[in-house]
Amino acid sequence: MSSKAYVGLQSLDGIFLNWNVQNSLCSRLLSLVLGAALGTSSLAGDYETQESDGYFEGALRYVVTRYSPRSGKALERKQISVLATENRLSIPSLDASDVFANNAPPGVSSALFRHDKEDFIVYGDDADAYRFSGYDMILMGMAFRALALTGAPMDMAEPEESGPFALRGFRTRLRRYRGEGNLRYDMYFTRDYKVKWGSLAESWLFGNGGLKVSGLSDALERGEVPVRVEAYRGEKKLLSINLMIADEYAIAPSLVEVPAQKILHSSTRLLGRLAAEAMRE
Repeated sequence: MSSKAYVGLQSLDGIFLNWNVQNSLCSRLLSLVLGAALGTSSLAGDYETQESDGYFEGALRYVVTRYSPRSGKALERKQISVLATENRLSIPSLDASDVFANNAPPGVSSALFRHDKEDFIVYGDDADAYRFSGYDMILMGMAFRALALTGAPMDMAEPEESGPFALRGFRTRLRRYRGEGNLRYDMYFTRDYKVKWGSLAESWLFGNGGLKVSGLSDALERGEVPVRVEAYRGEKKLLSINLMIADEYAIAPSLVEVPAQKILHSSTRLLGRLAAEAMRE
């Protein structure tokens, strides 16, 4: 074989090798894009997983979208971060109207769950902060029922379970709940991260006095992380909450503490006000 022909074959091999590599990368990227769009993927090695052992520490960054029940178009989008450590959980930009419907305590914009002290605290920009613990937490669960949480499932039957599905790189399983009024709630959870949810997983919220959502408390107690939650009425989407990134890093202790200038009150006064407002509804 002439040297010229040999060089030509080498060049041809190089072209085919380069094409194969590029084609493989394109196929991989296409699979990831389709998996993210359709909620499925066969690339098990590409799943996002927690790097450290034990409980997750860092920020879970969500996007909350509300939709028009008539047109189906997105009406509002906002970002919410959840800061998590083994002993604390902070939601520094809480929209209280989402939680308390039309009876939001004035000024409340942050929530801090202190697993090490078995309580949680809500506060806003003013000096007042309210501490919930013990029986007051049970009363709060009852208040949630009385105030009829906006878009929240109340008494749900056993869910239909399926999966796994890949959503933005997270490996998830679906729990589908159906309720009255043609409502449906699709909740996708991952077990590849483990967050200590503390009192959010306890019976005050999902027990007999609170919201009856079968299996949800157990999932949170195992540390599972919601990746996507969607609410539908019929085929119309009403709400979606999507985990965009799990950012794993060391949280500064000051970010999971009650600000020093706050005046800590018992929650009894706040619960009394909420109860009075609920009675007037």
